[in-house]
Amino acid sequence: MPTPAAQELAAQLKGQTLRIPNLKNSLARWPTVVSPHYDELKRTVESKIAEWIPDEPSRTKARRVDLAFFSASWYPYCALDRLETMCWYSLWIFLWDDFIENLTVPVSTVQQPALKYFEYHLGLAPAGADEPPAPNQCCTLFQHCAKPLKEVQTVAERRRFLDQIAEYMKGCKAEQTFNKGGNLPNVAQYWDERLETSSVWSYCAIADYMVGVHLPDGWYETGGDLKALWLEANRHIVTMNDLVSFKKELDKFHLQSLIPIVMKDEGKDLDGAVDVLAKNLNTIGDNLERAIDTLMAKCGDDSALKAAVEKYVTGFRTNLTGNYVWS
Repeated sequence: MPTPAAQELAAQLKGQTLRIPNLKNSLARWPTVVSPHYDELKRTVESKIAEWIPDEPSRTKARRVDLAFFSASWYPYCALDRLETMCWYSLWIFLWDDFIENLTVPVSTVQQPALKYFEYHLGLAPAGADEPPAPNQCCTLFQHCAKPLKEVQTVAERRRFLDQIAEYMKGCKAEQTFNKGGNLPNVAQYWDERLETSSVWSYCAIADYMVGVHLPDGWYETGGDLKALWLEANRHIVTMNDLVSFKKELDKFHLQSLIPIVMKDEGKDLDGAVDVLAKNLNTIGDNLERAIDTLMAKCGDDSALKAAVEKYVTGFRTNLTGNYVWS
């Protein structure tokens, strides 16, 4: 139940006009493209949704999301099979989020069984281990994205992916607890929670697979430069999503969003909070480009590594433009 302060803020917002500036300006430096594979991908996704999802309400929701367009706009230059893999992972994420929203027991009761199931299908379980049971029907869909990853990704790359899914699930647990408190967080508290629950880290962990490159494992282990790229991508996607989806969230009385949080934390009115966040998108974009420059500089004179990093970071740029056009 929201606190009285949160209820008062919601009442103030009801009936106000939300004016979102042209957010394309913050994306103009990066390419906005949709994959030529989109139509074929959409047909395949529609077919698999009908085959894999037994109940009609979930099928209808999954179709409405248009995961094919999501993948085709995030990675417009990728091969069709890679786009399909992203669709199957996104289908699990979509259904898992829906499952968590309606869960009446602690998230922790299904997290560990799900991770064990994923570990097995990613080829990371101990040798000779039997397939563990999936904790629910939606988790069985994970095997469809795990299979192609297992075929081409190294053990270390697959382990990073699983670790980021585990972090996302841990964030879901924290979010469930946080939301039950009904309090409106400050900006710092919101970012501490939201960066873990957005699932963006897990998508970052398969960015190398999506564009068909293998970066040095040491870059992930030392963390700083590569994680800076991941961080800014996550912050950009969360900020953009909070701006474009706020009216829908307010209609559902969901105030865990940057607009009301900035209003409360910084004493802004509605227009002022929107302006702050729109400017933040430009700053985040600048930070992301600085992180890219640092990664390119790490390549030195290694032309093959430079080419791989260029493909990798181009994927992050189109992730951000694709997220906007899909949203």
